[in-house]
Amino acid sequence: MMEGFILKKEKNRATMDFKKLVATAVLAGSLALPGTGWAATALPFSDIGGNVNKDAILKLNYAGVLKGYTDGTFRPYKEVTRAEFAKVAVLALGYTDAQAKLLQGKTAFKDLPADHWATGYINLAVSQGIIKGYPDGTFKPNNNVKIAEALTVYVQGLKIDVRPSGSSEWYIPYLLEADRAGIYDAKETPTAAAPRDIVAKYTDRFMETPVYANGAYYDKDGSAKGTNQKLQVVKGAVASYDKSGKKLKLVGQNKEIELADSAQVYGNLIVGAQVEYITKNGRVAFLTVVTSDSEIVEGIVKTGLNFTTAVGDEKKFKAIVNGREVVLEVEDGVNVSRSHIGQKFVAVVGDNGKIKSITISDNTTKGIVEKVSSVSGSNSKKELRVDGTTYTLDSKATVKGKAHPEAKATSASFSDIEKDDLVELTLNVDGKVSELVYTKLSFTDTITVDTDKNLIRVGGVNYEVHEDTELFVDEDEVDELDELTSGKIAVLTFDKNGNLVKVEQGVGAATNKQVSDTTAYAPGKLATVKIDGKTYDILTNAKLTVDGNSVSPTTIKNDQFNDHRILTWKYNVGTNDIVELTLEKQTVKGYVTKKSGSKITVNGKVYELLSGVTIDSDAASNDNEYTLTLNNDGKVKAITGAPKKVSGVVDSVEVRNDNGKVTSAKVEVNGKTYDVTDEDAIEDVDQFEYVTLTLDRDGDVIAASVSGKLAKENVRFVGIESRVNKDKYVFFDDVSTSLKLTEDAKIKYYNGKDMKESELSSKDKVDLWTNDQGLVYAIVVAKR
Repeated sequence: MMEGFILKKEKNRATMDFKKLVATAVLAGSLALPGTGWAATALPFSDIGGNVNKDAILKLNYAGVLKGYTDGTFRPYKEVTRAEFAKVAVLALGYTDAQAKLLQGKTAFKDLPADHWATGYINLAVSQGIIKGYPDGTFKPNNNVKIAEALTVYVQGLKIDVRPSGSSEWYIPYLLEADRAGIYDAKETPTAAAPRDIVAKYTDRFMETPVYANGAYYDKDGSAKGTNQKLQVVKGAVASYDKSGKKLKLVGQNKEIELADSAQVYGNLIVGAQVEYITKNGRVAFLTVVTSDSEIVEGIVKTGLNFTTAVGDEKKFKAIVNGREVVLEVEDGVNVSRSHIGQKFVAVVGDNGKIKSITISDNTTKGIVEKVSSVSGSNSKKELRVDGTTYTLDSKATVKGKAHPEAKATSASFSDIEKDDLVELTLNVDGKVSELVYTKLSFTDTITVDTDKNLIRVGGVNYEVHEDTELFVDEDEVDELDELTSGKIAVLTFDKNGNLVKVEQGVGAATNKQVSDTTAYAPGKLATVKIDGKTYDILTNAKLTVDGNSVSPTTIKNDQFNDHRILTWKYNVGTNDIVELTLEKQTVKGYVTKKSGSKITVNGKVYELLSGVTIDSDAASNDNEYTLTLNNDGKVKAITGAPKKVSGVVDSVEVRNDNGKVTSAKVEVNGKTYDVTDEDAIEDVDQFEYVTLTLDRDGDVIAASVSGKLAKENVRFVGIESRVNKDKYVFFDDVSTSLKLTEDAKIKYYNGKDMKESELSSKDKVDLWTNDQGLVYAIVVAKR
């Protein structure tokens, strides 16, 4: 048998080489014509593209039986442990994770602790008689499952009565039955460890093997009437495919079947291709194209059959694929006529290298614009990048545009096309665009709301509001259509199929933008700001905050907010009216570590000073902390510098002496300790005073000034009262004596450690420290 197979393979080598030659010539262009078939779903795993068991992996992933890893890989060659295989086998039998969870816990195996993750799956598999342990009472969950062991499990899962064969190897009878069932093809060594892709192959075949309700059925050459499959897969060649209607029919089927909108489709779905699919709720939910890309040819028809009078050309035509002209030969019954010239085709190449089926359609493509470019002059050209492919317009190309999906197409110009528009392109035989129709997928206008019919009318046409259409008012999502207002402007967003997916009305918000230009307010003329190239009006009643201060919109001057960063802003949706705007200057604060000409380095980043902006010559070595004000190009347009200062309550002061010489000095403020370069700087600093420290660039104290005094000493703490206006008062001695607290007042223990307000007690004696305004900034528990 094996020798005959080899001879057959040699006999077909010539035709296979020709097929390979054709595939090599055209495969590069096989994706050059989008829109030919169903938009293929991206593979869920990054490492299965070239795996021979890819289709099985995809089916089991869809069925939830054998998943991948969180990093997006499947790891097809990773060996499977016995515990992992127990889970796969249980799920392949049709049980669920929830059912397995019910059996978690103690097992019959001495090496399997009750808290092992797989106990539920193993107990369920044992209860079904498909998995056993070893004679010594172990399960060995971390051992790799062998090919023979996996096949044995599936033979037992098919309820096949296995009879001893007298062979010295225990697994031989099971392999024979697995082969009869069509699961095992004798390609893998029985005693070898089973990798994930091989387990996927066996599991897929097991789940597709038809079984009677009361016993096994596994004769792959017999009648499967009255049986069912764990994984009900329909297989065959595509007889017809209606892309727009999302319907297909296989050879031998009487009726078309519809593909679900969310269908997972893997591969190039075309007429003639071999496919396998799974249905859900009467529609195709999963489909994989078994015919490989190397067997599929896509291109543009350049001639009909018999393009010359030479003998032998009766079954040949010329085509352009990926810019190259090739000659293709067809099998009997496949027709390509002169009327097809300029149209696109997708064909399936047979084992003999000839085209055995072909689908010809208008040479059009549809997609979302990713880039628009135009070159003028002697080499002028206009190009669009659509879904990853660049198209060039013919010099005589016509352009029409639609304001929204249901609007009438009117004459337009190439300059009207923008990124994210939907375009439909008609291509000529040279692959250039001869006709172009674009559709805007975002439209702004006054709307009419019809809650009775669940419609929104805009631009003279109606759009149905679907269950999943998002409705927003003032940027808050609402559930009911009647929360939108007729007669007001709204922004409508559509998907590429023309469905209304979002309606926005009211006030919108944005953040993290920059102002590039400002114009002044004048009577009868609103002040404006330019943001991302678009000009917005600042309404006179707008709430305007600049650098933390409230500003009147009627006082805005020319260029006042140029180079400011927008923290938040609100605008009337669908208009350019700003109702709220919060801005701040773009600043950077830090020490200069390097200065070279007009460039300085701050916080590890290099900044360039604009002409006329100066900085101290010793900026890279002095103790000033500099504040840089930047423009929108990131260049410094203003700069100020001053030593860094820190203020707060003194927790502790420490000066260490050794033989009469000061060896170190430190001060702790607000829980942070600072080294002191000169002990004289903290000579007058005492615990619990309020201090302002001046720091050098290393963060060490070079000067200090103190304020605050001990206003009340050793008084009885009564309580703290919080008033409606958020002011706080500390009461002491009795309920008639109190002092107001600062907003950031600290509560300390006598050793300087922080305390919580809830820890204070009427049994405590406290010291109250006040600032120059007589407000208590520190409550110190002196005695408890």
